[in-house]
Amino acid sequence: MLLASAMTFSAGAVTPGGEAETIYYNARVMTVNDHFDITDAVAIKAGRIMAVGSHAQLQELAGNDTRQVDLQGKSLLPGFYDGHIHVGTGPRPFGATFNVPTPDQLTEILAREAAKVPAGDWLVGLMNRPHCHMQMPNRWELDAIVPDHPVMLACGVLKLTLNSKAIELAGLSKDTPEPKDGLIVRDEQGEPQGVLTMGARRYATRVIPNPALSDDSARDNLRAQLAKFLPMGVTSVNIAGVRPNELRLIQDVYQRWGDELPRATLQIFLFPGYDDVDTSLAELEGLGFRTGIGNDRLKLGAIKMSMDGAIAVPDFRTLKPYDGKVRFDERGPWENQKGDFNGVTVIPKDSLYRVASRAHELGWQLGIHTIGDGAVVEAVEVLERVLREYPREDHRHHLHHLTIRPPEETLAKIAELDLIVDTQPNYTYYNNAFMLAAVSGNRLERQNPQRSLLERGIRIAYGSDGLPHGPLLGIWAAVNRLGHDGKVYGAEEAISVEEAIRAYTRGPAYLTFDEQERGSIEVGKVADLVVLAEDPLSVDPLRLRDLAVERTIIAGQELFHGSHVEPYHQRPPTP
Repeated sequence: MLLASAMTFSAGAVTPGGEAETIYYNARVMTVNDHFDITDAVAIKAGRIMAVGSHAQLQELAGNDTRQVDLQGKSLLPGFYDGHIHVGTGPRPFGATFNVPTPDQLTEILAREAAKVPAGDWLVGLMNRPHCHMQMPNRWELDAIVPDHPVMLACGVLKLTLNSKAIELAGLSKDTPEPKDGLIVRDEQGEPQGVLTMGARRYATRVIPNPALSDDSARDNLRAQLAKFLPMGVTSVNIAGVRPNELRLIQDVYQRWGDELPRATLQIFLFPGYDDVDTSLAELEGLGFRTGIGNDRLKLGAIKMSMDGAIAVPDFRTLKPYDGKVRFDERGPWENQKGDFNGVTVIPKDSLYRVASRAHELGWQLGIHTIGDGAVVEAVEVLERVLREYPREDHRHHLHHLTIRPPEETLAKIAELDLIVDTQPNYTYYNNAFMLAAVSGNRLERQNPQRSLLERGIRIAYGSDGLPHGPLLGIWAAVNRLGHDGKVYGAEEAISVEEAIRAYTRGPAYLTFDEQERGSIEVGKVADLVVLAEDPLSVDPLRLRDLAVERTIIAGQELFHGSHVEPYHQRPPTP
């Protein structure tokens, strides 16, 4: 039944009268409102939802110029909101000039790239994920292929490997001190093996070529990266970490092309680390604004800081030492041969407190990267102290990731403090090899908890973190809990399709203070919608990631119309 209030715009929204501009009908409209009501038609005017209900009732709003679209029984949902993505100004990270799709292509591609340039020139490339997961070559393997060039290959952005010439240029030796915020993978004699992670990447990034990038090229790259979300049904993104000097370029992109891109919220990345707290505080004070400034297309969100390492090494910080039972060809500290490896702390607790407390005092929202349970415990303690010293209602501070399930008392504290968890359900699938290398038993089974959070009243917001992008894969992973190896991990942490859809629509909208404007199909909200070829509530849950996106609509305008299935199917890594 169409409620009377649904025939007009809600209070406070733009309220044009007259006829609808567009009516989508003969659809399975999943409103994702409080009751997850389902109806069959939506009317749109001036970029907003004018009415929701049956097609017969909405005909009262139709005029001669109203565009009426028969969706032929397909599903119409609120546009997906990817609550955690990253973009860069370059076409590839680190200025890489080539890709290695799979490890068995490494020899061929490196030899080909070496033949293109004089001996001694750098070769900088990317190994495609997930094929490089726990399969990074060491210096000797790279030397055997390309002895006459320095080589750097990256797997994602947090882990890279060098050959011997590159190691020499980077000034690395067995006497090089271990950075506090990263790893130099070494052999038994202490000699670097080529793999560098997190803060240790600085040794390489300061010596690799850094080709100049024009503003025009940077803007084009950003535009292309953002536009690729449209065929996935994504209408909003939360960009979880940009540096202050990148803000002007992203602002340029949205001033020029904002109407053809997903809406974006930008989190400002600060790196206080161990020794740069004063630098981060100066950057914070110099921003001169706070969370919320912007408009309905582009605005500022939280201050982001990363407390521990990453899954994609693995070097996330845990309460107990690593105990992974699976061994891969790629060797490293995560094997915990000495019995005391529990990851890397990127920002110590005192440094996090100093910057977080000032940011909170200035009115900023906070988002803290915490993969391991050790990092989660310390971040929650810091946020508890900040909120006790400077109480603030509706702060919406949050933890990014929370991948290793923390102790029960920490989960209770997260709920008590009303912290949000920005979680990535796709990690269970895509990061499978790293988790197998790092942990076992209950930590492996209950990794990436979902049901545990919801049962304790903790709000969750879903995002992809580019591992890989695609909300339907995240929904599929949350429901099925399948790893890349085809095994189910922690079935007790699975959630329902309806809950997962909420987490990929309303969840991120709440995280970014946009729940009154986005996240559900309700009168007065923006007309950001996605059409799926099939009903996600009735298909076999194992097919959720294979559903085709047919239309992506932002502010009532169709920015994608076709049939798109994101290519998620890749071979699993071999232990």
